[in-house]
Amino acid sequence: MEPKKNRIKVSILDDSKSYRESLKRILSADDRITIYSEYDSGKAFVMDVNSLFKPDVCLIDVVLKDMSGIECARRIKEKKDDIRIVIMTAYPDVNSFSEARKIGADYVEKGPRLEALIDQIITTSAHEQQETLISLRKDGQLKMRHIDLINELDALETRIGELSENQITALKLKKSGKSIKEIAKIMGVEPGTVHTHLKRASKKLNLPDLLDYIIE
Repeated sequence: MEPKKNRIKVSILDDSKSYRESLKRILSADDRITIYSEYDSGKAFVMDVNSLFKPDVCLIDVVLKDMSGIECARRIKEKKDDIRIVIMTAYPDVNSFSEARKIGADYVEKGPRLEALIDQIITTSAHEQQETLISLRKDGQLKMRHIDLINELDALETRIGELSENQITALKLKKSGKSIKEIAKIMGVEPGTVHTHLKRASKKLNLPDLLDYIIE
């Protein structure tokens, strides 16, 4: 059994007592986890952040009786950025998913799929890793191809960092509607050099084909 001091400390914020109890039963069955605290309101939860409040993971319902789970998570992150936030929702949607990602929180559907992901949540937290965990309802607004595109765009942001200054300049000018000759004149190089910059930039970026994510 994992020594108690080494266990992952989990806090639960949900205004449904029955759901909190359900989560506690599941979490308590894992000897790597200890229930650190539980709350039924966002205000009480946020107030504790100003104390020695220091869980490893916070499970927060996206809809609370006194504030949104996203807003609560944002306040937690502002005070204790190293706490892992998992936003829980019964009805996944693109907007709340996007807001959760902006603050570095995971986004998971409630119910059996969340319960199945508990092991991964705890394992990755134990290794101080950050992963986005998403469970989708078949009839929900989010679809797997949408998530694939979001993940691809995230990877694209990383690849942008691999571009040279000249490649970025050429891409920006091309995006503004400039011709190859105009770009060459602005950059003070030959048109052939502009072609090279754009070709190498395109290869590095490996831009996704949007049709792959729009047409099933």
